[in-house]
Amino acid sequence: MQRLESIRRQIGSAEDLYSIVKTMKALSAVNINIYEKAVHSINKYFKNIETGLQILLKNNPEILRRPLEIKEESIGVIIFGAQKGLAGSFNLTIVERVREWINKINIDKESSLYICSTGERIAEQMKDIEPLSEDHTSLPFFHNNSDRVVQDILLKIEEWRFEKNVSKIQLFYNKPSRGNSFHPYTVQLFPLDMEWLKKLEKKKWPGRCIPLYTLETEKLFNLLIRQYFYISLYRSFIESVASENASRLMTMQKAEQNIEERLNDLNIQYNQQRQKAITDELLDIVAGFEALSK
Repeated sequence: MQRLESIRRQIGSAEDLYSIVKTMKALSAVNINIYEKAVHSINKYFKNIETGLQILLKNNPEILRRPLEIKEESIGVIIFGAQKGLAGSFNLTIVERVREWINKINIDKESSLYICSTGERIAEQMKDIEPLSEDHTSLPFFHNNSDRVVQDILLKIEEWRFEKNVSKIQLFYNKPSRGNSFHPYTVQLFPLDMEWLKKLEKKKWPGRCIPLYTLETEKLFNLLIRQYFYISLYRSFIESVASENASRLMTMQKAEQNIEERLNDLNIQYNQQRQKAITDELLDIVAGFEALSK
């Protein structure tokens, strides 16, 4: 009976865990759909920013010929990690990408390297990466308030640029792929990609004439660049959360399969033990009856 009670308790625990896994799986599937729609809307907004820059550059191509201000090499790194647990290898994928990037660029010992990440889990996993641990800011995640997260990162970027003379900012996050998969992605947030701006300037305008604008060129350019920074961070953050849910969905699917196999094994063991217990009781009854008959 002790063996039967032990198996029954294991079956109960497995069924409770199975219920949690199915709930997490359903929530992840719903969240993926929500964030995919958000990414689609953000991409449309990003196209509007590109259109504004295209108009400005076609009317003022001299902007691309301005000399760049050269400062002491300091690099800022922004990383979007998992905000919750049960996301499988989501954070490890990004950590490995950051490690590869650091080894590839061969950072000079005299250079300063700053890092800002969202989510405390990835901060713990990056402690063994040098020299990122020297100046690491971990920003809290505000549930259902992505604007707050992006605003905090923008403030950190302003601090880097004007107080620490950061001349380059690199962004790392997981980007959704087809289906429920994702892959690590890296983008240079600052300085702006000049090749991208040149392509915008040379891109054919779809209409008959280029629209006019009334704002001062410098002011309009600064406003568009600020919007570019904001929407790039916002899109990256939303894509990261969508990838996180995709990772969690895959993890829950594997966990669900493992639990189903475990429950099947436990039920087989339980039935075998129960049948054995019944057989033993019947044999005891038969043996007792035969003893009394003698």
